[in-house]
Amino acid sequence: MSTTTQPQPATVQPPAVFTVLDDGTVLYRTYQDAQAARLLQVDGQKSQALKAPSQVKLGEQYLAKDGNAAPYSLGGLVEFQVTGLIVVLVVLVSLSLICAAIGRLLNRLHTPQASTASIATAIPTENPATASIHPGLTDQQLLVLLTAAASEVLEEPVRVERFRPLNARDLTWASQGRHALQDHRLK
Repeated sequence: MSTTTQPQPATVQPPAVFTVLDDGTVLYRTYQDAQAARLLQVDGQKSQALKAPSQVKLGEQYLAKDGNAAPYSLGGLVEFQVTGLIVVLVVLVSLSLICAAIGRLLNRLHTPQASTASIATAIPTENPATASIHPGLTDQQLLVLLTAAASEVLEEPVRVERFRPLNARDLTWASQGRHALQDHRLK
């Protein structure tokens, strides 16, 4: 009678480390331990070689949802791209709706009656027929003078489309501009 013994599967033990040097080099107890460590490292790199769906190209292997390697097909590519597009569109639409809601809220909070009343009180009440922009010249004379000056500077005919005198708000901005230009005193 011959009895054949079947080889028992060997239990894989991690390689025995002898020491780790200061520069990070690992020394193993035996040459076989070093070879086993290299094989484990290569197997680990192969398992890490599977890419995420966002990094894989058509036909390559990727890590599927169930944890197994699967080839990346055209259907998977379309599914991934459409899912990304839907997510982007949902975010953009929600941001647009939030902005529109904030705009409506601000319009409801803004009271136009109060602002027009404050502007009406800020503008001095003068008779527009007697008021002149430049002392000593009428508005028409000033307009002719400015048109001639612009034609001379540009060396071509100039046509004035609109002319209006400055109001109180324009004068405030003009005085602020003059103040900024002339405020160059040493301190």
